[in-house]
Parts: sequence; C-alpha cells; structure tokens
Amino acid sequence: MIEEQQTAQSIETLANESLCASDSLAAAILDSLTANIALLDPTGTIIMANAAWRRFANDNQCSDRAYYLGANYFAICEDAVRRDSDATAAAALDGIRAVMHHGQDFFTLEYPCHSPAEKRWFRLRVTRLSLHRLMGCVVAHEDITMEKMAEEALREVERKLRESLEREQVLARTDGLTNLINRRHFLELAEHECAVARRYGLPLAMVLFDVDGFKAVNDSLGHQAGDEILKEVARRAGEELRSADVLARYGGEEFIVLAPETAAGMAAVVAERIRRRIAGKGIDTTTGSATVTISAGVGEIQSNTDTVEDLVRRADRALYDAKGMGRNRTVIHDVSGCATARYRGATTAPASSPGVP
Repeated sequence: MIEEQQTAQSIETLANESLCASDSLAAAILDSLTANIALLDPTGTIIMANAAWRRFANDNQCSDRAYYLGANYFAICEDAVRRDSDATAAAALDGIRAVMHHGQDFFTLEYPCHSPAEKRWFRLRVTRLSLHRLMGCVVAHEDITMEKMAEEALREVERKLRESLEREQVLARTDGLTNLINRRHFLELAEHECAVARRYGLPLAMVLFDVDGFKAVNDSLGHQAGDEILKEVARRAGEELRSADVLARYGGEEFIVLAPETAAGMAAVVAERIRRRIAGKGIDTTTGSATVTISAGVGEIQSNTDTVEDLVRRADRALYDAKGMGRNRTVIHDVSGCATARYRGATTAPASSPGVP
C-alpha cells in the first residue's frame, strides 16, 4: 500500500514537473517571437504576455498594469475610442469580441502607429484559443513597417512608370512644336470617323490649310520667328473650332481639320472663321511682326467606298486651287471636281492656274 502511494506521488510529481517544463517551454517560445503577443481571457483580461509585448509597453512609457498582466484589453481599447475617437481601436475591439464570442475564427487589421520621429505600421492578428478549460484568444501585433515601406516604394515606382508611359503616349501622338496632335494620330482618328460615316451614311469633311508664303517669312524673320508663327496659327485656329472638330499639324506649315457629321459647306464656314481670325491681326515674334494669311481647301466624303486618303486628296486639290486663285481664301472641292472659292464673303469661280505656295 505504501509503495502504491509512493508510486502515485512520483507520477504526480513527474506530471507537475512536465507541466512546469511545458509552461516554461511555451513561455520561452513566446518570448523568442518578435511580434507583440498576449493571451486574453473571455473578459478581455491579459493573462499572459511575451517579452516583446512587455518591451513595447515599457518603450512607450506604460506601467506594467497598463498594458499587460492583469490589465483589461477591452477597457484599454474603449478608453482610446472614448478619448481619441480612435477608429483603429474601435475596429480592433469589434474584431476581438467577434473572435471571442465565436462570431469568426480569426481577425486581422493593418494600422499605422506613427510618431513625430518615424512612421510605423502594425498588423493585428486575433485567433481564438480553446485548450482544456482555458478559453480566450491570442492577440498579436506584428511590426510590418519594412513591408509597408517596400509597398510604398513599389507604388511610387509604379506611379512614376505609369506617368512616364502616359508621357510617352502623349509624345507619340503630339506635335512637339504646336502641342496639337500629330499627323499619325490624326489619321488614326480619321480612319475611325470615316468608317462610322460610311456605315451610317453620315457626312464627313476635312479642311487642309497652310500658311501663305511661309518660306518668305522664314527667310526674312528667321526660323525661330517661323516657329512662333506656327504656334500662334495653331492657337488661333484651335479657338475657332467646334467641340467635335479635330485639329492637327499635318506637316511643315500645313494644318488639317477633321469635321465629323459635317458637310463641306459647314466645314468651309469653320475654315473661314479660322482664316479671318488669323488674317485679322498681325503676329508678333522675337525678331519682328508679320501679317499672316492662310489658304484652305475643303473635301468631303462622297460615297460609302471613300477612304481617308480620298478626303485628304480632295482637300489638298481644293487647297491647290485656293493658292492658284490668289491665296487667302477657302475653296470647296465638290463631286464634279469644280471648286467654289470663298474670299472675305465673296464667291468666285476657280482659276485654272498652277498653285502658288
């Protein structure tokens, strides 16, 4: 009988020693982790905290009772919500209670914890714990500052890359001097509008115009003045367009306008507004002032087989006729190949003479 009692006592002693050893091992494992970890009972009371949790509390000038071992974590969060309207504390409190009351198995929340000296981010992880008679949850705050800084750096690189690509796309379709769209992009837009016009039987017109005697201007005032004149011509022309019209620099001193859902007669009205606006006032440059005029030709779609090249060719032919008729006028190319010229409100028949720049 005595031997049996001694054996039972020995087994109990070994069991207690094993349990103590297990507790010591668990505590050692928790203390080795870098995350701030605490165990809460069902009331929210902290019944265990690892070294990182305690160290964080001490580093932030908290007393032992304030943030671990016996403190009520629910009360801490409620105080932060009441005192500072802390949205992070409110979300954490709701998440912990949901896990504690079996509303969900786990909860995570990323939040900033910045100070005047540095920026820091943490990730809160809450996991339900049910071990023998021990009920509660594990709360872990993991420092993810480096991860967040890497994410921010990546976002900044992506933003700069996106901006660079957008700039490249703009440059690829923009004329560097006038900031109008360039010839290539204009023709892409014109192809689309031409396809729409053919499919639905809509009118479509183009206006091709250039600066009269531009070579002489360059020779007398210099190429810099010529560039300034082209920029001013582009600005004035743009101000006379309708919202649907598209203006582009076609090349050199040539400009082109796409006028969707517009017949040649109405496009000529737009061209005349541009012509009068440019001729109405001289253009000042760094090397002198110049009186500038333009000649314009108008072409329109004539059948459901017409292409963009057909419209450009008709507008170009009308522009050629405008030059031959004395410049500073708008000429409409019609189905018969004849041209109607508009010059300061007057309409004249086209002259059969070679074009003049």
